[in-house]
Amino acid sequence: GGRGALHGGKGDVYEGGIRVPFIVRGPGVKPNAWCHTRVVGYDFLPTFCEWAGVPASKLPKSVEGGSLAKVIAEGKGTVRRAREELVFHFPHYQGDAPHSAIIVGDMKLIRFYEDDRTVLYDLSKDLREQSDLSKGQADQAAKLNKQLTEYLKAVNAQMPTPNPKYDPKAVPPPKKKGGKGDKDEE
Repeated sequence: GGRGALHGGKGDVYEGGIRVPFIVRGPGVKPNAWCHTRVVGYDFLPTFCEWAGVPASKLPKSVEGGSLAKVIAEGKGTVRRAREELVFHFPHYQGDAPHSAIIVGDMKLIRFYEDDRTVLYDLSKDLREQSDLSKGQADQAAKLNKQLTEYLKAVNAQMPTPNPKYDPKAVPPPKKKGGKGDKDEE
């Protein structure tokens, strides 16, 4: 696979699914510069606004992201966001069962909704997410799990719900083909 040593992939919240390159080219961006600062898509709005001269105070309070302008210009630093945590939420089946993740500092907790299981990783020591620390660091896991619950409630996140019509013995319908050039068979 193209992900190298990272666990997971598209459709899940393991590092192989959410840790992707972010490449920027433009005025004031040093060629061949790089950094390991975590960024997310909702950081783009504050970044573009800063570049356009819109003061951060003029942005709606509901904007969760922070400007990347300084990190991009300097190739280092942190992104100042309203919240310390980064949350990734997949309340549906997409690659994996419904699940969410929260990252605070180097600690990452993933919650799986089918069996209410959680796993905990220290990304500074285990970027491959191989050693679940949730049993040995139960207090840390509980703290992050609570913080994840509070965040999801605060943003009124859609949560997975059981499908009362689901029949595990039923044959699943054929997957739809899609994409450019695919024609439905007649």
